[in-house]
Amino acid sequence: MSKSHRTLLFRDAFLSTVFVFACIAIFALNPFNFHVFDSLGATFKDIEFTDILFSDKNPNTGDIKVRTGSEIVLINAADRGRGEMAALINKINEEKPAVLGVDFIFEGPKDPADDSLLKAALAAVPKVVVASKFKDNEKDGRSNYMGTSPRLGTLKEGYANFMVNGMEKSVRYFRAKDNYNGKEVLPFALEVVRQFKPDKAEKFYQRGKEFELINYEGNLNTFDNYNGNDIGNGNFPEGYLTGKIVLLGFFGSDCNSNPILDDNFYTPMNKKIVGRKFPDTYGVVIHANIINMVLKERYVAKTPVWLDWLIGFLVCFLHNFAFIWLYVHKHLWYHFYAKMIQLFTTFALVFVCIYFFKEMNIKLSASPFIIPVLLSVDLLYFYDTIVKWLHKKFKTKTYFLTGPLHH
Repeated sequence: MSKSHRTLLFRDAFLSTVFVFACIAIFALNPFNFHVFDSLGATFKDIEFTDILFSDKNPNTGDIKVRTGSEIVLINAADRGRGEMAALINKINEEKPAVLGVDFIFEGPKDPADDSLLKAALAAVPKVVVASKFKDNEKDGRSNYMGTSPRLGTLKEGYANFMVNGMEKSVRYFRAKDNYNGKEVLPFALEVVRQFKPDKAEKFYQRGKEFELINYEGNLNTFDNYNGNDIGNGNFPEGYLTGKIVLLGFFGSDCNSNPILDDNFYTPMNKKIVGRKFPDTYGVVIHANIINMVLKERYVAKTPVWLDWLIGFLVCFLHNFAFIWLYVHKHLWYHFYAKMIQLFTTFALVFVCIYFFKEMNIKLSASPFIIPVLLSVDLLYFYDTIVKWLHKKFKTKTYFLTGPLHH
């Protein structure tokens, strides 16, 4: 290959890569409001290749034996009202847990007698955190803070909201902190950690991240968990709750054996990566995963977006370099060779992303690497048409006119 031809090949490889990324930008921005792009974007947006790893962390009941050495115990309050919950909290408190996290929002006053019992029960626990939440106001778009009813006393609170725009989206991140009326409010899980091991919470905040990716350990059966009836009846090892984090929440009804969708979310642990029907994880289990991650300091390092796209541009450039050469010199077999390269590259890139995540806790965004490669083979036909038109109109040079058919 002559030096001039090599220069043209490099230039066309670079410009065709720019063309591919320009097309991706058009698909993403959708300036012409083509709804077909909306559905395409929605399909890619809530699926990540690392979900393959997390989906294996969702065992069926009985697949994993309860790990008795865990620092976190989940207790199902099920359908209890405030009075019954007060009795359950008193029973838990007898075991002297290190921290009790109550994943329920006691927003307003209810039956005075029940509220009085619940207030006394919560006040008797040395370290207790109660859930609150932010709720968008439909009228002015602002967030209202829903905290504990004053009738129940002044309690430590943490917001239970997750970073999802809709219940159909997967919970992957959580916000490190928020504020309301100038007062800092921590997420429920981190307030529990702060009460349990303040140094771990401090290390978390030293990371200086506004959002944190959740490194899921597993679903409900991965954690020690009991039904509230078992706790009330004393059907658990004596002293088992002592010195531990006890999370009191909802993960099933005593009256209805069917899955309850309330406070149930999609997560990367869903066994079906595509075509999901039902949410897979209760909110209290997600909080347990966040607490577990912070206590064990098993954080996931997310590569910057600009780095993902820079690597994606380089990968696409190298492929376009090979694709253009094949297009010009092996045109009859171009599509076959290119598709084989494309298939191999896709599997290789997915493997690399999964390897980095599994072995190094580094999360690469696969989309900037894979989507350009998937699109470049077919978009090269459009690029070929454009550069040949420019040659005819303005006598510009292109590598596409250096092949055997043009000599």
